[in-house]
Parts: sequence; structure tokens; C-alpha cells
Amino acid sequence: MSSVLPVLCGAVLLGAPGYLMLCALDVRLRLRWGWAPAVTVLMTVVLGALFRVLGIRWTLLSAVIGIVLLVALTAVARLALQRRTARRLTTSTSTSTSTSTSTSTSTSTSSSIGVGVPAPQDWSRGTAAAVTGAAILSGALVVASAARRMGGISTLNGSFDSFFHLSAAAFIRERGDASFTTALSDIYGEPTFYPVVFDDLVAILPFDVITAANAMMLAMLAAIPPAVAAMVAGVSWPARSTPLLVALSAGAATLFLSTPAMALVMGLWPIVLGVVCLPPAIAAVLMLTDRRHGAPGVGTVAGLVLIVIGTALAHPSVLFSVAVVAGLRLLAGGIERMLGGGRLRGLIEVCAALAAAVLFVAGSHVLLSGMALTKPSLDGVGSVLREILLDSPRIPAVPALLWPMAALWILAVIGAAAAVRSREVLGATAALGLLASLMLGVATQIDHPLAVALVNPWYGARERIAPLMMCMLVLLMARGLLTLLEPGGRRRRSLPGALAVGAVVVTVLIALVTPQRLPLMGSLAYTAYGVQLTPYVTSEERSFIERTAQELPEGSVVLADPLDGATLYWSVGGVETVFPTMSRPLTREKTLIAHYAHRAGTDEASEELCRALESVGPTHLYRDTSEASGQRINPEDSERWRGVHDIPESRLTLVDASGPYALYELDPAC
Repeated sequence: MSSVLPVLCGAVLLGAPGYLMLCALDVRLRLRWGWAPAVTVLMTVVLGALFRVLGIRWTLLSAVIGIVLLVALTAVARLALQRRTARRLTTSTSTSTSTSTSTSTSTSTSSSIGVGVPAPQDWSRGTAAAVTGAAILSGALVVASAARRMGGISTLNGSFDSFFHLSAAAFIRERGDASFTTALSDIYGEPTFYPVVFDDLVAILPFDVITAANAMMLAMLAAIPPAVAAMVAGVSWPARSTPLLVALSAGAATLFLSTPAMALVMGLWPIVLGVVCLPPAIAAVLMLTDRRHGAPGVGTVAGLVLIVIGTALAHPSVLFSVAVVAGLRLLAGGIERMLGGGRLRGLIEVCAALAAAVLFVAGSHVLLSGMALTKPSLDGVGSVLREILLDSPRIPAVPALLWPMAALWILAVIGAAAAVRSREVLGATAALGLLASLMLGVATQIDHPLAVALVNPWYGARERIAPLMMCMLVLLMARGLLTLLEPGGRRRRSLPGALAVGAVVVTVLIALVTPQRLPLMGSLAYTAYGVQLTPYVTSEERSFIERTAQELPEGSVVLADPLDGATLYWSVGGVETVFPTMSRPLTREKTLIAHYAHRAGTDEASEELCRALESVGPTHLYRDTSEASGQRINPEDSERWRGVHDIPESRLTLVDASGPYALYELDPAC
């Protein structure tokens, strides 16, 4: 199957609901497509909860109807509010002429209802279309490069986390429940909070689960350049060259590898959705504190706050990156006030920022200690810092190349110097944010309680912190380009600006086709397993599981070590499995089965074990004895299912076999 249609469908599902809602609200924001995913996330959560309460199944049809109704009701409410405001203004204005009253009413209504901060220099339609096209093209080129070695849109991602999300999407599709707390109850054994928006969207794409997950993953990668462009457009410095800066920012977003690594290699798809929403959320925070155009109105504040909420709902850990920017904006603003003569208010803001930082660390140490899940790299601090600066993920097969990031860092240094010299709060915030992201990245390698507390919210993984660096670095790059492009009207300096623009463009174009970057990344968990990881499921095993799943009678329940790939019986074959994910058993009943299933029918079998087997009701057993079996590639984790491994042959009747893969009918023996 060609990947074009599935990815296009994924992009439409990710962006269109939010875009339509922004139009319904008459939001005055440049590059609405960049802001749209965060709004789509918020709408998905609302509809998922509402459908759960009303007993409506989460399907493509019901979701589309719900989106249309939400957009229509929002548009009607906005128009009603506008008319009410117009009538009130008309009634209260008695001294103006008819013409001036009409003009005043129109202007007041527009400024009170819009959600965005009005731009000082409006773009023409042609300029807006060109910048939007450049941002979308940048995303499309990322997809084309990343998908080049994936082996096709229906190729299975062999990473650990992908199996969880394939099962999660299959559960939501089967159960019709998209609620945040109950969608994955069958996996966790009880209502449990989980950021399921990615899985919700995958579940309603009209393709098989693997194709749908790959399509949505690629659609998210395509959405990152428009999101970064939207951030720069929302907060950038007013200048004639702003459209060019925004377009180049979209291109620069394609140079960062940590997020593609999380998407293509690690299967961390919900956090990638959070990264898509991060740039607009950062812009929202900076716009809420921007006073260049006066204090934002109620509509502006409400809209931008909803963007931040949508980002948090995409993945909560991303909210901490937004919080870092908010705290640093408060710190930079306080310092600027102190230097400008407002010492008392500035001191209060600085103290508030520092107090927030202390509370952040203390709260992380107390409440988030269980999130320190990532082992530090064995490399030295110097090597790690170099990899962080170059945004090279912890994947040995991916080289940490200097040249793709060199132009961005040079321009960022120029931009930071210009911002500090001009005492610009925005530039100072970006510079502080860049330094903070580097410090947080290095802290992931330090085994000290303070360092661990700093990075707990990001699971101790520098790839999750890297998107913050990306946003800050691109903002400073744009500021550096502005310095070279518009140097106070001295035409002799136009050549450096042209050279800088050329350097960024050439770097982007070369980096997108360089085999050691996105094309390599796209192969590591899909086709080139030997370079990076051993697959949990080979193509032969997947074929066996798909075939035998179709032959099993209705009501069958497959028992197996999930590290043997048996989760595909549920996510691909639609057959219930005892362990639908490769995570540890999450209920007491399933833990008993995992540890002691082999004791059934013997004197060692407890009544509790028999009750668990009767409740879960396994009817078949799947075994993988190949070199890629769970016991071979991950013996320590596979030990959790030792009771499943040791079920005696006397309780098994062979149903089908192909090489090292076999399916048996199981006698529960209790």
C-alpha cells in the first residue's frame, strides 16, 4: 500500500478539527495549521469523555459528527456573542453619527472576540500562503525522508513501546471507549489515567492498526515544522523579513533528530504528539506575557490557556517544558525591570521565579521519584554534551554530525548577543531557555538526588528534553537572522544576511537526503534491526500470528510470553490475549498466571491460581523458540512469565506450527 493516502488521512485527522475550531472562533493567529493539533487534542479529550458519559461508541463516524457539532455550536455561540456585543454598543452610543457608530461597533467587536494577539504588520494573502506552503513542504520532506527505508506503511515497528500502543489502539477500536481514565481499563485492570489521544486518533483511522499507527506517527513528524513556524510567527520581532524568518524556522525544525528518534526508533508516540503541541504552547505562554500591543483581552487569554491545556493533555511531561519557559520569562522580565528602574517589582518577579524553581525541584523529588526510568549513558560528560548540542539521540548507529547544526548555533549566538545588547525580554528568555535545556540534558547523566529531581518530569531522558532546546534554538536563530537581514538600514551588511539564509537553506536540503540521518532513522526499528535492535517479531512470526488468529474460534484467549510477540494476536488478529502488552503483569490475577500457570493440575496449585485461570479463561498457548524469542533477547524481563514457559507438554495439543512458532490448545487443568 502506498503511504501517501494513510499519511494524508492522518494529517487531516490531526489538524483539521483544530483548524476548523480556530476558524469557528475567528482566531487571529498566523499559521493556524501549526496551532491546530493542540486544539484537536483538546477536542478529542472532550469528545472522548462526553461519549463515555452518553454511552456513544468512539468511531470515525461518531467522532466526525461530534467534531462538526462542536465547531458549529462554537461558531453559533461566537456569532451570538458578537451580535449581543454589537447591540449593547449601539444602544450605549448616542453621540456618534450612524457611520461612526457602525465603524466603532465593528472594530470593537472584532478586537473583543478574537483570540490571537493582533500582528503589527499584517501579511498579504500571498505571503501567508507562501509561508504556510513552506512550512507544510518542510513537514512533507521529513516524511518522505523518514519513510524511505521503513519498508512500507504496513511494516511493523519492532520497538518495545510500539507494541503497547498498537494494543491500546486496538482496545479503543474494539471497546469504543476513548476516555482518558477508562480507555485502557482492560490493559491496566482498573480505570487508570493515561494520555490516550494518540491511540484515540489511531483507533479511528480507516486502516489496520499497524498502518494507522505508522500513518499517524508520520503525520505528527510532518506537523512539527508548521508548529515551530507558528511559534516563531506568534512571538517574533516585527520586521519586514518576518515571513522569511518564519519559513526558515520551519526548515530548521527538520534538522533536529531527537523527536524523529522517539517516533521512528523508540515508539514513544504520545510524547511525539506532545512535542507537536509544544511550540504553540511556548508561544502561548510568551504571548500571554507580551505587552507590546497592550494587555491581552479575555478572549486572548482564554484561547491561549486552552492551547496550553491541550498540550498538557497530549502528554503531561511536555507541560514541564512549558513551565520552564514560563519561569524563565518571569525571571528575564524581572531582571529587565530591575535594570530599567522598576527595582521593587523586578525583584518580586525574580524572587517568584526562583521560588517556583525551588518548588519545582522539591515537588519533583517527592512526587515524581518513580519517573527516573532512563539509565545514564556510559559516555563521558564531554561526549554527552556534544551529543546534546548536536541533538544526537542515544542511538549508536546514528552519528553525531557537526555540520547540520553548525549554522543554527552560529546564528543563535548572534541572536542571543543582539537580544541581550538590546535588552529584549523575548530573546533573553530564549537564551536562558537554551542554557536550561543544555543543563537539564547534562543532568540526565549525573547520579545525584538534585540532578535526578531536575529531570524526573522527563523520565530522565534527554530526548524528551531536547524539544525544548529545539524551540529555544530556533527562536534565537530567527533573531540572529533578523540581525543580519535588517542591520539598521546599512546596505553593506546585506551580504552576511544573504549568506546566512543560504547556509540554512542548503543545510536543510542536504540534511534531508543524507543517508545517515532521517533515512537511517526510519529503518532502525522497521527493517534494519541488526543495526540497532533485535525485533520482538520477525516478518515470519507476524505472518504466522495473523494466519492462526483468523483460524481460532470465537471466544479464544491466547496465553504466551508477550515478549514473544503474542500481543499481535490482539492488536493485529483481534484475538484476546492474557497479556496484551509487554509491560509487567498489571493485575494480581495475571501475575499469578504469569508466575504459576505451570502448577495448575498439581498439588502445588493454589485455589487463588485456579480462580485466576477460571476468571481469565486462557484457551490456547503460543510459543516462540526462535533466536528472537523473549527468553533469548531479553531473558531478565522474560523471567516474569516463567510459569507460562514451563507449562508441561501433557496439557498442550498442537493446533498449528511453522518452524519455531507453534500454537497449542491449552488444558487449564484447574
